[in-house]
Amino acid sequence: MVDLESHRIVDMLESREYAEVKAWLERYPCIDLVSRDGSLTYHNAVTDAFPMAVQVSDRFHLLKNLTDYAKGYLKKELQANVKVLIEEEIPPNAVPAAKADENRRLTLQRKYELILELTALGYGKTAICKQLNMDVRAYDRLVKATPEELDAMFVSKTQLNHEETLRQKQERINEVRELRKQGFGFRAIAETVGVDRRTVKKYLDESFNPVHASYGQKKPGILTPFEAEINNMLEMGHMGAAIETKIRENGYSGSASNIRKYISDWKHQRQAILNDTGQASNTIVVSRKELLRLLYQPLEKVTTLTEPLMELVRSQYPAFGTTLDIVWEFKAVLDSKDEGALNSWIGKAKSLGIEELSSFIEGLTRDPDAVRMAVVSPYSNGLAEGSINKLKLIKRVMYGRCSFDTLKNKTLWLEYFRHLN
Repeated sequence: MVDLESHRIVDMLESREYAEVKAWLERYPCIDLVSRDGSLTYHNAVTDAFPMAVQVSDRFHLLKNLTDYAKGYLKKELQANVKVLIEEEIPPNAVPAAKADENRRLTLQRKYELILELTALGYGKTAICKQLNMDVRAYDRLVKATPEELDAMFVSKTQLNHEETLRQKQERINEVRELRKQGFGFRAIAETVGVDRRTVKKYLDESFNPVHASYGQKKPGILTPFEAEINNMLEMGHMGAAIETKIRENGYSGSASNIRKYISDWKHQRQAILNDTGQASNTIVVSRKELLRLLYQPLEKVTTLTEPLMELVRSQYPAFGTTLDIVWEFKAVLDSKDEGALNSWIGKAKSLGIEELSSFIEGLTRDPDAVRMAVVSPYSNGLAEGSINKLKLIKRVMYGRCSFDTLKNKTLWLEYFRHLN
């Protein structure tokens, strides 16, 4: 519990339960304004303790809830790697890359396909190796491999596991939908298939994507700082050995297998774009993760994206532009201190017909007075959130050596001495 005027922690409760919160509040009849998060327990406790008190919903939590809903919606709408078609034609006088450099960008599977094509045209081993800038040993390994061995070479174990998981998931989805057609209710379907009822609801949504939203994303690793340099060298046609030497000179200390895997993934991604568009140079791939950063930061803060690129993304993926605009418009409403702007925003957001936004708006309408005060009032929960961060630090320092009473006493005494001066 934090005093909004003095900015001081005045007490700590051991429980978030309604009865304890209400009992504590009733000890202080002078309270006339309470800032809190969106918890219904807190709402009910404050309302029952002080029916006339003004309640202020926390702006940070409102904005966080909205961006979480928007992020969930965009994860359904966008793939992990978003392909953007570049509208400009390639200049007619552009100099093509050397053939050898182009061959180094080919995947192993594509090289095997070219071997078969050239063999059918009457080329011999030596001529094919020269044409593809390929080592004779690599050629022999490919042409002598069994179909099973080729599959193992062309598809990674991760990809195989992903495809099997996806197949099993699709079977469950089909089963859920078939049971629904037969008239089964959500609970009966959940018990029959062995999934949660909320999962049943998702599976019945025709727009549901069985591919997990995090598939294709990766966490930053030891190779991440060097990826831009590797991409540039791959585009220039450098071989893997030269790339490894260069980045090790610049400080890379990881394994060579990481580099080989990254190069292999890069080639597969490039080949997939070629297969879809017929021309890789007219298509670029933008990470969905980078696009989602725009929900939290302005474009100038996201250095991996540019204004011309964002115009293309918006035109080719309208759902992204619409969602991004509605989130930033809500931020403007919170800054405006204008209740009318909030009502206008709610009407506009409803008209979009996006399920996730509708769920967010439903939450606002359950607590309308507190939400209105979040817009027009200068108060917020920032003091409490900052105090919670400090409390967590104290808990970690005392880890395993304190009860709640000890933690409470230490926190309040620290607060007392902080304000003593």
